[in-house]
Amino acid sequence: MISDITTTHNLPRHLHHLLHALTSLPLSQSQPSLLILAHKSDLLKTGSSSHTNAATLAANRVKTILERELEKRRLSQSGGINIEGLGEEGERSDMGGLECGEKEGSTFKFDDWEGGEVVFLGTSAVPNASQSNEKSVGENGLGPLQEWLENKF
Repeated sequence: MISDITTTHNLPRHLHHLLHALTSLPLSQSQPSLLILAHKSDLLKTGSSSHTNAATLAANRVKTILERELEKRRLSQSGGINIEGLGEEGERSDMGGLECGEKEGSTFKFDDWEGGEVVFLGTSAVPNASQSNEKSVGENGLGPLQEWLENKF
């Protein structure tokens, strides 16, 4: 869960470790879905007051930022340069997990990632003011997460 809309420097590194672990699973094991949750989407300034627009914008923004940062990591590894932790012991520079079909000139995209399904959702703890029944799925800021969990489990 990304608890605010900004991504930190360490998030792509941690996500890379997770993606590497997912692509390293044995073929006999089914690939789990990965949910990346952009929380506090209500804090985004949008031209519309709609929670749906803010949630979509938050999810798309986080996805774009993570794809850009993971592409930087992928390029640095393919060139043999470790972009972070220069001089640090124990940092692996041969870690995989960012494979996307490797078409010439292609960049890292979650939609093309070979490790399984990645879902991006935007949520908030603030209920949608246009709805009156708090128990209805989708009317509060956690509706997209509730729906995803119900569909998966």
